[in-house]
Amino acid sequence: MSIQILDIVLYSHHGESRALSLKPGEVNVITGASKTGKSALIDIVDYCLGSGSCRVPDGIIRRSVSWFGLRLKIGDGQSFVARKCPPPSSNSSEECFLVSGADVEIPDFERIHQNTNTAGIVSSASGWAGIVENIHIPPEGQTRNPLAATIRHGLMFCFQPQDEIIRRAQLFHMTDDHWKAQSLKDTLPYFLGAVEDEYIRNQMKLRDLKSKLRVVVKQIAELEALRGEGFGKVNGLLAEARDAGLNPPSASEDWSDIIEALKEVSSRPISSIEVEHTGSQEYDRLSDERENLLNEQRHVRSQIAAAKSLESAESGFAQEAREQESRLVSIGIFDEDSVHSCPLCATVLSEDSGSPQPESIRESLDQISEQLERVSRNSPYVEKAIAELSDGLRTIQERLGKNREEMQAIRQADERLRLLKDESAKKAHILGRISLYLESIPELPSTINLTERRAVLSSEIEALEALVSTDVIQEKLESILSLLSLEMTEWAQHLELEHSERPLRFNLKKLTIVADSQDGPIPMERMGSGENWVGYHLIGHLAFHRWFTKRNRPVPHFLFLDQPSQVYFPPEPAEDRSVEDLEDDDRTELRRMFKMVFDAVNDVTPGFQVIITEHADINEQWYQDSIRERWRGGLKLVPEDWPPLGA
Repeated sequence: MSIQILDIVLYSHHGESRALSLKPGEVNVITGASKTGKSALIDIVDYCLGSGSCRVPDGIIRRSVSWFGLRLKIGDGQSFVARKCPPPSSNSSEECFLVSGADVEIPDFERIHQNTNTAGIVSSASGWAGIVENIHIPPEGQTRNPLAATIRHGLMFCFQPQDEIIRRAQLFHMTDDHWKAQSLKDTLPYFLGAVEDEYIRNQMKLRDLKSKLRVVVKQIAELEALRGEGFGKVNGLLAEARDAGLNPPSASEDWSDIIEALKEVSSRPISSIEVEHTGSQEYDRLSDERENLLNEQRHVRSQIAAAKSLESAESGFAQEAREQESRLVSIGIFDEDSVHSCPLCATVLSEDSGSPQPESIRESLDQISEQLERVSRNSPYVEKAIAELSDGLRTIQERLGKNREEMQAIRQADERLRLLKDESAKKAHILGRISLYLESIPELPSTINLTERRAVLSSEIEALEALVSTDVIQEKLESILSLLSLEMTEWAQHLELEHSERPLRFNLKKLTIVADSQDGPIPMERMGSGENWVGYHLIGHLAFHRWFTKRNRPVPHFLFLDQPSQVYFPPEPAEDRSVEDLEDDDRTELRRMFKMVFDAVNDVTPGFQVIITEHADINEQWYQDSIRERWRGGLKLVPEDWPPLGA
């Protein structure tokens, strides 16, 4: 769908109504004198479509109007939306009226009442424009929140008030505000079509999966932390149980297996426990284990030392061999002409001269090169062996730590039970400690299911991340902007704007137009006079709207231009501004500018509408046919006989 304006409607405080009718798919001109209300039309349309504040100037309009309304063309249907004019003490109102249908008439004043608010207007208008569920997630490391495009972002392409159309550094409506400019940068890829609906769904699904993964990872971390603190304790209790002859079942390193082993021991009745003196069998076993581990540790350390010594020797040999090789090479012994002469002094050598022969020196160089090659081939294997031995050493040290904890637990138990001569009392004491511990720990579920869930989520996230790569979006966006830049360059040359002989491009970072020259980029703000700034505003907005219209993008398909001819006339205008009063060059440029707007609209009719409020009145048939109202001779936006509030 799309949005175009059929009527702009005002209601007085006494029930009168005033409608300004427009034609969709065409250029609509409202021309007239100053102070007739032309510039307020943009603010009225913006306010009715959910603006946070009413920017209609204080004065006769705010005092004489009770409701502002719009009748809109919505695809094949129509809608009427109205919003109450705020009282003098306020700058906005939440009283809104909305009705939609295949054919909607302008309602009488008596039918206007609140049936929605601004949030409802924004939501409905976003749907009318065709904006579907979307979201922009800022890159990692940036603090701003995710942003969903709405009608409010799309309207930034639709308004060019009198003070904005001539600005040198600002192309789009309200982008002098940093946050609004950033929101437009974030939503522009969606409006242009670089971000497709499927991409948005995948991005939202990815966000949901990452949230679920964070929960699972947190649960696993919490469980592992609780178990990590208890591993030393439960292993010590099992060691005491074995030392006391309770013969607990063997258990793996898994937490649940160890807890089950303790539960099995604690469930045995005292009467069934065999009373036999086990002495320090478990302690002796742990001592033997420790001795074996220490022997393994010494053996591995000696292997590491030997490997490192070999590595050091190879390194020293390689360095010395390279020096020898460089000496032999540097004397030019490989020169075939010096086979029978000294490479240093060029003296002819005989075989019985006692001097080394070139052949023998060459053989030495070959041997050194071969040895260096063998050393280079062997070095990675030595490094790998050192790494594997180091890993083995760490494993042995971990086992020694566990062994030390278990031996310490048995020593402490022996000290506590030194006076307990009765073996059964000793076992009962240990069973009581095991039972007390089991009662004190929380029920910790197995992490197996959570671990499997983490693996599944991680796999799904990896697959989706490949589909929503920002590189794909950036390539599409650059391609679209490149096409728009070509069109803007062509139009700038048609209008004979300054720097139009250079290629133009749209700068997404600064939301402006740039001309590329051999001396570097020339931004719009350095492109000269007011005529140029108005011209660049026009070609920029027309290029974007033609793209939006031809590809049915979810942006309202209308553009409001307020007094684009102002730069051609003196600052203090007469009652009427006649183009015939201008110099020939200015008159030609002004006609060319307006004709370009008309041609651009006709090229995509009936999908695009332009509304122009103007002082100028061009004596051309195509311009005269587009004039909807002339506000002169007492005719204004607000009828003069409407009494102000309280009158």
